Amino acid sequence: MAFVGSGLVGARVGGTREVVCERKRQAVAMSLSRRDVLSLGALAALVPSFALAEDGIAAATKAAPTKVSGNYADDAKNVLDNMINVCTFKKGTPGMSDVVSDVRKEMNDFVARYRRNNNVNGSASFNTLYTAINTLSGHYASYGNNYPVPEKRKKRLTQQFAEIDKALKRGR
Repeated sequence: MAFVGSGLVGARVGGTREVVCERKRQAVAMSLSRRDVLSLGALAALVPSFALAEDGIAAATKAAPTKVSGNYADDAKNVLDNMINVCTFKKGTPGMSDVVSDVRKEMNDFVARYRRNNNVNGSASFNTLYTAINTLSGHYASYGNNYPVPEKRKKRLTQQFAEIDKALKRGR
């Protein structure tokens, strides 16, 4: 008994059934190694999407896949850039929910890493960034990942983002 396309072959030998797994190789015009396929996938994930949706709203660009590295200045700048990106989304932006959930996870990781670090906890950039994170996180907790930031809240966040950027440039 053979299962077509599955690579499994069944046979009766001495009243018992043995299933032998075979790996069938098929000739491919262009062979790609696993490393090549993974590299192409990673490259495709990093290329931003510039396509426009049907109603003229630009698709949400994926947040930079960052992990909290331990370097406060770099981590704060990455979180800040992603928060600024999320605040620019309009209602109906394609892919908004996925990008917002990634940024929310990054904000949580950032706070978990640096909240108890006494070296940065009292700094001006951290205090303002922590306030902005709470504001944005509270907005998405209340309204969900698909609801854009209202203008009044966006205006206040933009002021905080400018303060954070200025403090980071000064090393505070």
